[in-house]
Amino acid sequence: MVRRRRDLIAYLDTFEAGLSSLTAVLMIVLSAFVTYQVFARYVLRRSPFWVEELSVIAMMWIGLLGAAGCVWTDSHMSMEFIRAKLPPVVRAWLRFCTDLILTAFAGLLGYYGIALVRMLRTATLATLAISRGHTYFVVPVAGFLMAFFGLVRAFTRLVTFYHQRGGKTDA
Repeated sequence: MVRRRRDLIAYLDTFEAGLSSLTAVLMIVLSAFVTYQVFARYVLRRSPFWVEELSVIAMMWIGLLGAAGCVWTDSHMSMEFIRAKLPPVVRAWLRFCTDLILTAFAGLLGYYGIALVRMLRTATLATLAISRGHTYFVVPVAGFLMAFFGLVRAFTRLVTFYHQRGGKTDA
């Protein structure tokens, strides 16, 4: 059981590293788009029409995929100064409950993201011939990734905490 849990954690660490790499590549592409648009507007005096929409799409993908990665790496915002003052058992359960709440909200993001993609699948972007549904596809993907990462993180933390303490529940 412990080996399977370690294998899952190792797989998800590798997956998150790939996700972070994809996000980094998207950030480089976004920087190139914006640089090109500024150059074209002020030097060439002719701004390309497609750069702004692609930049907005790239920012959305960067933000949501980056948020999913932050859930796994536990690098999202939290009030650690409050949690640090609590007894270890309370801290472990608080983290567990926080991860479950995050999982619930991320699951809703994924669920309603699917509805958004379905609703916008026939609409196209104003300047590009791309379906709006395709551009918003990252919403359910990131939502379900965050929910899965949060759920695995919640139970892994709790099991690890009690395993390290030898099953003791005293503070």
